[in-house]
Amino acid sequence: MLLCCKFFISEGRNIATLDAVERVARSNPETVIVHKFHDRTYNRARYSLVSYVLHDCTGNAIYSPLQQTVVAMAEAAFNAINLELHDGAHPRLGAVDDIVFHPLARASLDEAAWLAKAVAEDI
Repeated sequence: MLLCCKFFISEGRNIATLDAVERVARSNPETVIVHKFHDRTYNRARYSLVSYVLHDCTGNAIYSPLQQTVVAMAEAAFNAINLELHDGAHPRLGAVDDIVFHPLARASLDEAAWLAKAVAEDI
């Protein structure tokens, strides 16, 4: 069972910042970046990440490497992006603009919701 995260940051131009965020994502071998998109006009980037989810003996989701990876990416983005200097065509809500989870490969929406809540709590 796999879960996917689409992670959006308010940066698409500063290569050092993009490299720092991506380096953090790649530091966990159990999480894979399956797609990345940097938009210079919008000054925004999106990373699509995939990893597995583990369950306890009753079938409840209890662990996904995505949780640690996404929280670490958010921390890297918060530390590197200065919104006072940011400009771009896309409206932004913060250094980390949007984090979306969805199920893949037999995972359920409930498992994606569990992960979203766990990441929100950590952030």
